[in-house]
Amino acid sequence: MGKLWRHRDFVRLWRGETVEWVSDSITTLAVPTIAILIFNAGPLQMGLLNAFGNVGYPVLGLFAGVMVDRWRRRPVLIWTNIIQFIALGSIPAAFFLGILSLYQLFIVTLVMSVTIVFFNMAYTAYLPTLIAREDLVEGNSKLETSSSAAAVVGPPIAGGLIQILGAAPSIALDALGTLFAAVAILSIKKPEPPPSSSTQRHFWGELKDGVRVVALTPTLRSLAASTSILNIGNTMFYAVFYLFIYDQLKMTPVVAGITLGVGSVGVLVGAVTAPKLLKWMGLGSALTAALMINGLGLLAVQAAMFEPAAVLLAPLWLIANIGIPIYNINQVSFRQILVTDKLQGRMNATMRTFSYGAATVGALIGGIIGAQYGILTTMTAGALIALLSALMIRFGPVGRLREMPQHAG
Repeated sequence: MGKLWRHRDFVRLWRGETVEWVSDSITTLAVPTIAILIFNAGPLQMGLLNAFGNVGYPVLGLFAGVMVDRWRRRPVLIWTNIIQFIALGSIPAAFFLGILSLYQLFIVTLVMSVTIVFFNMAYTAYLPTLIAREDLVEGNSKLETSSSAAAVVGPPIAGGLIQILGAAPSIALDALGTLFAAVAILSIKKPEPPPSSSTQRHFWGELKDGVRVVALTPTLRSLAASTSILNIGNTMFYAVFYLFIYDQLKMTPVVAGITLGVGSVGVLVGAVTAPKLLKWMGLGSALTAALMINGLGLLAVQAAMFEPAAVLLAPLWLIANIGIPIYNINQVSFRQILVTDKLQGRMNATMRTFSYGAATVGALIGGIIGAQYGILTTMTAGALIALLSALMIRFGPVGRLREMPQHAG
């Protein structure tokens, strides 16, 4: 159970994010559904849509990291949620006015990408100031478990809503969930420590500090490289995944939602298993195993081409989803413990700039390969590239580690 159940402010954050994660599942399914079924988007357009969803980090990640370390993190979390509420709300509004277009989906996805950069920078750096360092693995596990549970219940809810209300109107509920999260964070009582009050602040010097801590720390450098390779492979796969569902498997939104929801039980399994796997296997081996599960699972997903598609896809998708939460919980906890509070934002910005920059490239490559060589070829190539990340962990400095560090530095 842990002790964070009794931490009221953590519970407020946890509750708000849980509601937002469930509602986010609506947009995750609704946007590609609109693009494919209403605007007839092909692999290249879907690759661009996925690229817009990741481009915020390579463009603004380092800047956001410096600014988040200069600002209090909680107001950043609140305001980014409010901006997302407005952006998401514009989709159903435009739909009812008869002016919704594929270009608006690109713009909203870009706005979400930019705000997510600032939100995630602040969110990752805020948690160590809200709870004790010795509670970070528990806190990350609880948050990831809720995120994973949302991934299970969200898609069937999203599929049903899309089938009943339509894809665009359903996004209004995601907008409301995002607003609820902003209010929940606003209700946190614990005062946030002020940011560093150095009298001489140099933007480029601060930015270099974040790059330097990653570049000069072998374990962080190894994690940045492996996560970047992982993201290239995964986003190549995801660039055409919804085309695989709708065009190849001929699923309806409600069947797709139920199938993806059942498959997302794997995310929940991974989140619950992550701390136990860490204790059993040690850090390096647990991360390697997680990435192997992810890559092999993505390779196996294509077997859903055989009938009955939904019955085959659900368990294969479940297996593919187990690895990522195990990897994320443990490697993010490792980074949070290893690096001091004052560098958290910049360190995370550097890590995410590399990894999401790679994701942007992967999405574009996936769209191009999909348009030229087909959906199945793209999915296979993405899965094989994702598998390379496991080898990078296994034979790198992180692969030799068994225990988490005990303190920063």
